Amino acid sequence: MDLARRRHQAGALADAKELYRLILESQPNNTEAMTLMASLLYREGADEKAAKLIDQAIELYANTVTMQGNNANVLAPLVNLLLARDRVLEAEARTQSLDFPVLPVRATWEAFESRRQAAIAAGRQTILITTVPKSASESIWNRLAEGLSLGQCHLSLGLFPDCCLLPSRVHFAARGGLIAKEHIAATAHNRKTLVEFGLDRLVVHLRDPRQALLSWVHFVRDDVSQRLLAPMWRKIVPPSDVFSRSLEAQLDWGIDHYLPYLVDFVRDWTAADDDPDSGLRVHFASFERFRLDPQGYLDGVLDFYDIDKAAFRQDSEAEVVHLRKGLIDEWREVFTPAQKARAWSLIPDDLAERQGWTA
Repeated sequence: MDLARRRHQAGALADAKELYRLILESQPNNTEAMTLMASLLYREGADEKAAKLIDQAIELYANTVTMQGNNANVLAPLVNLLLARDRVLEAEARTQSLDFPVLPVRATWEAFESRRQAAIAAGRQTILITTVPKSASESIWNRLAEGLSLGQCHLSLGLFPDCCLLPSRVHFAARGGLIAKEHIAATAHNRKTLVEFGLDRLVVHLRDPRQALLSWVHFVRDDVSQRLLAPMWRKIVPPSDVFSRSLEAQLDWGIDHYLPYLVDFVRDWTAADDDPDSGLRVHFASFERFRLDPQGYLDGVLDFYDIDKAAFRQDSEAEVVHLRKGLIDEWREVFTPAQKARAWSLIPDDLAERQGWTA
């Protein structure tokens, strides 16, 4: 199995496929081999065969849960596969019994826990940032974590736009001392989970969806599509044949399939902010503000969380990651006139006006 994964990761797909076949021949219920074989089949364009394998793996995982109880090592991949197959309500229901601990990011558990306890003692509540992909959020997250000495972690499973909060992780985070970066949408499950455990405020970090789309097309082509399980996420990872086309064709796919999810993300969090009964306070921040006025951006987050600006260490060093060019409106030079018009037609006027996006 280890050899098959390594061959798969190295791009030796025929070798990996044969190894998965041999494994499944001797172990027909090997869910890991089944899942990776499905990912490979998606990459080859055999979507129907891949979907059947994923559904079979889901059934096997569910049967194991029924027989063995709520084993996190079984429930977590089950939730992920349900999300990948767009069976979101089933995935959300499964999270209620999933006790899956937070995993420290960019730190050992000892360093993470030391930071968390010190921050709790200093009265620091947990900061939650939810963001559209490809908006410099990783670097901003690192900057805030270092400046405030907060432990970094994730609270959800899945990929945008179906990231699903785990109640057990949110419960842990509600004790304070952490900063979490997510791509969670304003679903009923996610909003209810936050309110239930007392995380009643969050930062919603945005970027002009046209520029976010352009950056995603580059990122998914050069990075995400090469990951073992990425092809299963059909909403945001194009079919393999799209990657062999021109950038213009890839952008056409993105405008038709990916851009609507970005718009929905912004629209739904805007609606949650406007709802007086949501139980949540929302602070909208943007990539554009961070690029033009980084200190003003950071000060806005600190004010929102009632943190004394003097407590933020301005001289702290933070890792900058996943930043391709960091331009604000590169899309204006790259999109064709037809693509500009089609993308603009998908952005509601009131949303554009509220966020300051122009044609």
